[in-house]
Amino acid sequence: MIQKDYDVVVAGSGAAGLTTAIRTASAGLRTLVVEAAEQFGGTTAISGGRVWVPANGTAANTGDSPQRAKTYLAQIFDQRWPEFVDTFVDNAQRMRTFIEAHSFHRFAVCPSYPDYHPALEGSTAGGRCFDMEIIYLRDLVDEAARVREAPGYSPIQHSEWEQWRYPDKIDTALLKKRYDDGGRTGGFALAAALLDGAVRSGCDVQSGTRLVDVLRTDSAVSSVAIETSSGIETISTRAVVLATGGFDANEELRNSLLPIGLSVSAAAPSNTGTALEIAERLGLPVENVHDGWWMPMAMVPGETVDGQPHPRGLVRERGVPRSVIINGDGKRFTDEASPYNEFGKAMHMVDENGHTPNREAYLIFDEKFRRRYPFPGLTKSGPLPEHVLSAPTVSGLARQIGVDTNGLCETIRRWNSFSTNGRDRDFHRGENVYDLYYGDPWASGNPCLGRIDEAPYYATRIYSGSIGSKGGITTDTSGHVLGFDGVVSGLFAVGNAAAFWTGDGYPGPGATLAVGMVMGLQAGDAIVMRSAR
Repeated sequence: MIQKDYDVVVAGSGAAGLTTAIRTASAGLRTLVVEAAEQFGGTTAISGGRVWVPANGTAANTGDSPQRAKTYLAQIFDQRWPEFVDTFVDNAQRMRTFIEAHSFHRFAVCPSYPDYHPALEGSTAGGRCFDMEIIYLRDLVDEAARVREAPGYSPIQHSEWEQWRYPDKIDTALLKKRYDDGGRTGGFALAAALLDGAVRSGCDVQSGTRLVDVLRTDSAVSSVAIETSSGIETISTRAVVLATGGFDANEELRNSLLPIGLSVSAAAPSNTGTALEIAERLGLPVENVHDGWWMPMAMVPGETVDGQPHPRGLVRERGVPRSVIINGDGKRFTDEASPYNEFGKAMHMVDENGHTPNREAYLIFDEKFRRRYPFPGLTKSGPLPEHVLSAPTVSGLARQIGVDTNGLCETIRRWNSFSTNGRDRDFHRGENVYDLYYGDPWASGNPCLGRIDEAPYYATRIYSGSIGSKGGITTDTSGHVLGFDGVVSGLFAVGNAAAFWTGDGYPGPGATLAVGMVMGLQAGDAIVMRSAR
């Protein structure tokens, strides 16, 4: 039951907002979490759920240090805000400790999961990324069962994926039993554990409740307006935290603000730009509205989130042998196995004529790929789903998908030559630790290369997608919202609702959640300190 007065109102139930809520509620502040969607968890719930924590002190992270991490991040993130890099690195391990002390979530280090830019000074070949231990719904509050679930979800741990990787090796009976028993991993587990932690700390949580306005008295936050199925209500509060996610699920904003090569969003459908609406209403500055977290994606017919068609991110599928990704000219345009954010940038590339030649892209593969490697919605035999096309020849496949026939045939000829010789002379696929991580560890030679030479041949559309926008309200390193004249008293923004100081950078697996959770904790600290004055 929502009360009429709270010390803190957090809008959004992703990892960033829930971290703030746990911090304020555990300090004794009356805290309300409102979620616009009917299910909790935001984009966190449908993510991989991994969290990037540098200088974390685990044995797998031996040799890392705060300075090493800062050196690495300074080469990737926007150099206008170095104080945020310092804040993040100095507080990431504290965030990890706090979450384990106030929830059932337990971080599990990934010893061999490399950073995304292995050539840069300060990078590591593993030990900064954390997965999680399995969590069971029976141990959590009832609200945790109302976290949204991603299409194709399976409660597999990252260490299990490293061991199994491909369909013939996966213990599907084990995973089915785990799921039936209420066992959860990934983003679902992270969101559920944090939601449980918030409720146990004393938070009230309410889904199907949208923040529509923030009201101020004498330049300080005094109340919020929320919309429920019953209408608009006003709630008094002394602190408001905007954790409403980005705006990339809003097609109009996505098309007007983000790169023209972008096609789809895998963010929660409720991420429609609430923070930007509040900023406009209050006359607040915004930054980085043209940046986002990029990822190539597939659209599997019939898969939805919140009743809307929803894409699947392609992280692991692009590095294995017997496949290439080509544009409308039938040509490769980048290292297919590169980190997904970098691949997205290649898809957004604008040529001298203002065109985006790589926006329409296709994964090309052969029968051996189909039989061995996974791809969303595709089985190793049987009828083809409608998002996959096939032909007995490469030229026939080119005609089916409408790309240049000579271009594709030459690309496959050249690729097969590279595969035979063990070196990709065009884009150097399989020549760095990140590429190799997602290659086939049981393949001979370069684990990322392999001839495409067994008919039939297949193609499926690859879409440029976002897993979150980065533009939002400007803040300081404690999450205080900054107006044109300084701090807006009582107003905070965290996660993708805030202006991300990361620019177009993406340092490693789980960086999106890590940055959001650290800033969520920072905001919670600031609110607690403010209430004590």
